[in-house]
Amino acid sequence: MDPNPRHLSARHGSANLTLRSDIQSLRALAVALVVAAHAHVPGLSGGYVGVDVFFVLSGYLISGLILREIESTGQFDPGRFYAKRLKRLLPAMLLVYVCTAIVARFVVSPQQQASDSAAGQAAMVWLSNFYFSSLTIDYFSTGENGNLFIHTWSLAVEEQFYLIWPWLLMFLYGYWKWQGVPANHASTDHRRLAYGLGIVAAISLLLCAYLAYRHVEDGFYLMPGRVWEFALGALSFLLRRAAEEGRAAWLERLRGRSLLNAVGWLSILLAAVAYGDALRYPGFWALLPCMGAVLVLLDAPQKSPESRVSRLMLRASPLQFIGNVSYGLYLWHWPVLILGAQLFGSGALTNLGLVSLCVGLAAATYFAAENPIHRAPLRNVAKVLILSVSGMALGFLVMWTWQREAAAQLKMPELAKIQAAKFDLPNVYSLDCDTWHHSAELSACAYGPENASHTAIMFGDSVLVQWFPAISDIYLRKPGWRLIVLTKSACPASQVSFYYERIKATYEVCDLWRQRALGYIEQLRPEVLIMGSNDYGFSADQWITGTRAVLDRLSPATHTVFIMSPTPTLGFDGPNCLSTEANLPHWSPRYGRCETRLKSPAGQSILRILSRAASPYQNVHVIDLSDSVCPDGLCKARFQAGIRFRDGKHLTASFVRSMAPALERALGLAGEPR
Repeated sequence: MDPNPRHLSARHGSANLTLRSDIQSLRALAVALVVAAHAHVPGLSGGYVGVDVFFVLSGYLISGLILREIESTGQFDPGRFYAKRLKRLLPAMLLVYVCTAIVARFVVSPQQQASDSAAGQAAMVWLSNFYFSSLTIDYFSTGENGNLFIHTWSLAVEEQFYLIWPWLLMFLYGYWKWQGVPANHASTDHRRLAYGLGIVAAISLLLCAYLAYRHVEDGFYLMPGRVWEFALGALSFLLRRAAEEGRAAWLERLRGRSLLNAVGWLSILLAAVAYGDALRYPGFWALLPCMGAVLVLLDAPQKSPESRVSRLMLRASPLQFIGNVSYGLYLWHWPVLILGAQLFGSGALTNLGLVSLCVGLAAATYFAAENPIHRAPLRNVAKVLILSVSGMALGFLVMWTWQREAAAQLKMPELAKIQAAKFDLPNVYSLDCDTWHHSAELSACAYGPENASHTAIMFGDSVLVQWFPAISDIYLRKPGWRLIVLTKSACPASQVSFYYERIKATYEVCDLWRQRALGYIEQLRPEVLIMGSNDYGFSADQWITGTRAVLDRLSPATHTVFIMSPTPTLGFDGPNCLSTEANLPHWSPRYGRCETRLKSPAGQSILRILSRAASPYQNVHVIDLSDSVCPDGLCKARFQAGIRFRDGKHLTASFVRSMAPALERALGLAGEPR
């Protein structure tokens, strides 16, 4: 992800960075952590910190390259700088992206292809971080975590860094005459530069922390909140130079003792082990792995080459090999893991095989294309720039053509039917009944005559409200009844506060909304209340305590309460699976697998817990339609000529409508008032 350290040296012999084997080992650690996290290696859920290590490393190396050129020649050649970066990064990138598109064309669902190709276009011009940060989060979307190019956001950040960093660095250095800096300011320019970099880093870090709590997507994907990591790398370069020139004796005394390296590696590994998806990252959390990278960059293991840490960092051939192929490994690993899961499913052995394949592809890319092109002399800057722009344009055209083909596929009758299932939702969502996490305002949607003598209320999250087509069919055809819907997506009807990963915070909006809904129901005193939620992974005590806290208020205010047990889930996106079958080769183990066997212990456990929670209340009944949704314990994406699931956990409105008789029988058997 960054320039090869073997070509970086400074004017001062003491600051020579040639053959930095310890940097190659650091690169190996960083990419290994990222790959391990994406391959779901247990205990390394925070492996994404490897990207932060790469950012610090890029700041160190690029700043050193720029300063070396300025100090050795007295000037900076931007054309040559950008040509070198493109020659280094673009060939492997184009190869991997185009190969990914070709394979995905035959094994990924057309719906996913449409998303992948759009992201691929942005990736081809190093703007994918803007693409992913600008996506509107939809509760019912399957998300972009399965996008084949989502990992390219960090490459886009680096390229944007390369675009602006030389000019910012030269400004802070005092490069231009109009800045009024004396030409012989060798003793002061580093202080000026260091102070400037410190200010830039501080401002960016504060912005990063702010965005982590206010606009987490922008903080994660966009470059301004990451500049401090690059600036740390640049400051590390200056500090290392100062130590080697005798201007930081305290640091020089620490270097070569393996202390800095060991603490640095441990800091990075600690973050990889301790961090997880629940963090509002990066924010201040990123300081730990970044400072770990700084310590490694400051050390000098060659001073004690026989120590264990030095031998590991300088002479461990596996680390050196992974460090050499780290750029290709980063490019290949994500699409190989995603496409491999499409073909062969997921599992520890499968992922091990896929990671091995990634290493092989990265090595082949490095020796056949990446390294030969990188090592070739740069004789004609203009030619390299023209070829690079042409290559990016050609790659963009490939992605654009792929997108058009995917769109054409989606218009085919069978695929159009499958695509339509994703939008086969209850019409409550078209009436702003559900404000999700954006607002705690209670928005009750009423159906039927306002002066109806009987009232039924639906109260819960999207898994409960998916039953609206059947429930409305049951109650609205009865004379004198009206139906009121109170819903908030991802908000359980049981009174349990929880950390909502989607917003990286405790779901306080849900808690406030629920209290307002309870007060509304108490005031209305309906004949029938139907409540229910998804399975949120709460403990038995949380389910029971939270459910009874709600029933203590609602049972006395309602004639009859029904609690619907959570709907069985597929574990995969149903429509995507069905449309993938149109492309998936028949020999794939995943072919024809758009079904899943119910894990009865989990479902029965929730049912038993809800029954225990309802047992003290005479007018509360628990109903379960798992056998109707998944006959004989087998959940299928299809039902007869229709589609059963609109994603991995929500049923289509059409299927739910067909379930009205089964639901009506369940309500009648449980004691529905007539």
